[in-house]
Amino acid sequence: MQKNSSMLIDEFVKNAVIQGNATLVGNYKKGNKASDKLFKIIEIMKLDIKMAETMLDVLMESQEPNVKIWACGTALDIDYKTKEAEQILIDISNSPELGILRLDAEMTLKVRKGEI
Repeated sequence: MQKNSSMLIDEFVKNAVIQGNATLVGNYKKGNKASDKLFKIIEIMKLDIKMAETMLDVLMESQEPNVKIWACGTALDIDYKTKEAEQILIDISNSPELGILRLDAEMTLKVRKGEI
């Protein structure tokens, strides 16, 4: 995968949306495939923290809840905008209309805080 930040943002969004939709409908195979791609993108991001921060500034503003969940988890991993990331995850976890994604946001926050 190339280190072009706009391409990586597009791939991140695409795969986070696929993974989120797959979670909502219970299609674990499709969700796992998208998750694997997201983990590869995140590995690339962690090799270039400046690029990661630039990408996270965009991704954390997404209208897609699952993009925000994955982006905030990454932000917490690299210690970037931690208060903002935590608040976004709290807001998502308190949004009943998001179904199981609420639990994903809650678990993302708990794992990153070392509560699990």
